[in-house]
Amino acid sequence: MTDHVYNLLKKHHSVRKFKSEPVPDDHIERMVEAGQSASTSSYLQTYSIVGVRDPKIKEDLQEVSGQPYVVDNGYLLVFVLDYYRHSIINEDTEENMETSFESAEGLLVGSIDVALVAQNIAATAEDMGYGIVYLGSLRNDVARVKEVLNLPDYTFPLFGMALGVPADDEAGSPKPRLPLDHVFHLDQYNTDKEQQRKAIESYDQTVSDYYNQRTNGQRTEKWSTQISNFMSSKQRLDMLNHLNNAGFIKR
Repeated sequence: MTDHVYNLLKKHHSVRKFKSEPVPDDHIERMVEAGQSASTSSYLQTYSIVGVRDPKIKEDLQEVSGQPYVVDNGYLLVFVLDYYRHSIINEDTEENMETSFESAEGLLVGSIDVALVAQNIAATAEDMGYGIVYLGSLRNDVARVKEVLNLPDYTFPLFGMALGVPADDEAGSPKPRLPLDHVFHLDQYNTDKEQQRKAIESYDQTVSDYYNQRTNGQRTEKWSTQISNFMSSKQRLDMLNHLNNAGFIKR
């Protein structure tokens, strides 16, 4: 047994500053092939990945995201929940498949497939020496992303991933995660609120210390403060309409 994969994953952090070096096509293909090796529910393979090299398309997507590294990267990937090919099979069969891929369960199955593929790609990219950052900000304007990428019905752009060679002055580091015993429950979920609160308080201090050290005192906020601020603000409340328009969650 070796610790290579464990150590690789433990070093993960989001990279938001890249060198202006394009990622070779054969490297991208290798990453995607590794992504396709991820588990997929019932062999459905409910995903597609759009690789973006065209500077104009990157600029269009950057307008949606607002993040500069949507343009300034070695390569841009967009991960798509995809039942379009399944809808084609449905047109050519006597069976009625729509009850499956238009259902809430279909959405869950497809989204999980996409996430597993993406994480395989992320780990492979980092093993090859690249850095990556996920881009949920592409959901700021789903209709525009679908237009730019020519996405058909029964598809949905879940998120993007910018990747490339990290810049020399890229100084990111892994953020501390919740303690193992706070997320790993043995046999049954631990619903003890006092234990949960104590664990959150301890983790708050860990996160505050991390930010304090990383920013020389410019940031000291707690994790619970971040979560409270984020989850109390309105976050893309039009998402259900976009999903319905794409053919999802109709039953």
